[in-house]
Amino acid sequence: MSTLAIMKARIASELRRTNITSQIADAINTAINQLEAERWYFNESRDFTFNTVDGQDIYDGDDSAFIPRILKFDYVKIAQGDNIFTLGVEPPERIEWLNQNSTSRGMPLSYCYYGEQIRLSYVPDTAYEIRVAALVKMPAPADDTEANNPWMVKAEKLVRSYAKWELYSNVLMDPDKALMFSPENPTSPTAIAMRNLKNRTNDLTQQGGYLVTPTCW
Repeated sequence: MSTLAIMKARIASELRRTNITSQIADAINTAINQLEAERWYFNESRDFTFNTVDGQDIYDGDDSAFIPRILKFDYVKIAQGDNIFTLGVEPPERIEWLNQNSTSRGMPLSYCYYGEQIRLSYVPDTAYEIRVAALVKMPAPADDTEANNPWMVKAEKLVRSYAKWELYSNVLMDPDKALMFSPENPTSPTAIAMRNLKNRTNDLTQQGGYLVTPTCW
């Protein structure tokens, strides 16, 4: 198990530096920010749901904290009793037209994502449960001691190597060492860690990028 504190200490030890503590923390955050938009097996999720409200077609972070964290939709399901349906995807402009005056009420058949909000059409006429499967932003550790954060465990080597590239490039100003850790250098620890994690992700996902899970809604 690794934590943010352990990663900071390890980077400082590997760089043989004791005077860049804050810069190491910044470099780790930069690494996570740069890597979070990629598809990794640990940032795919179908674990969040929300319930619609009669007459409400737009849903945001107040309805589910996951909604602003969505990076890419895989699918959206809606439950009507025991029946499960897949919502279609429409351009935001078409949803705007479909929902004009909010007169089209019923079970939603489609959705769009705009301004970190999910908008449904039809406008819900009652409570339906919505389940979203998506690529989501995986938060960095909340503090130095948080356990089991995937960036510190499953992507530890990649984040640590990427952070060292950031430090050599922008703090220590060592172009030779920066090249050694550059993700563009195919033989660098950063590039190797990235390939290994991508291979792990590909091994665990089906065609189309969906995480392998039991057949269920």
